[in-house]
Amino acid sequence: MYVKYGYYENHYLMGREPSVPEEDFEFFEKAAAREVNRYTYGRLKTSPDLVTDDVRDCVCAITEVLYQADKISKSAAEHGIAGVLTSYSNDGQSGTYDVSQSVYTETGKQKEIKKLIYLHLSDTGLLYAGVR
Repeated sequence: MYVKYGYYENHYLMGREPSVPEEDFEFFEKAAAREVNRYTYGRLKTSPDLVTDDVRDCVCAITEVLYQADKISKSAAEHGIAGVLTSYSNDGQSGTYDVSQSVYTETGKQKEIKKLIYLHLSDTGLLYAGVR
């Protein structure tokens, strides 16, 4: 676990309202840490001293994306909705849903995670794949 809930609340959010409840945070933080480990070639697992505030902030951002994606996915499944409603016809009771631009599809989620990892970690050296 790279991030404790206290860091998420006090340092990452700086007092703003948390979007991930404390009871769900550990589960989604663990999944976010796995994503970060994948992009950093496992360096953080073997060298805990590399876990800086940049890494913690990255994990927090990804944790929020994963939590929101899960929440929206459950809601959509519960209501039988496949994506964002883009058009609706009242007389024939039809609707058109667009999932192509959604961050909450699996493809969109992976794109957003990659974007966040590069945003937070691109200048840390952790994404370097070569040998030093």
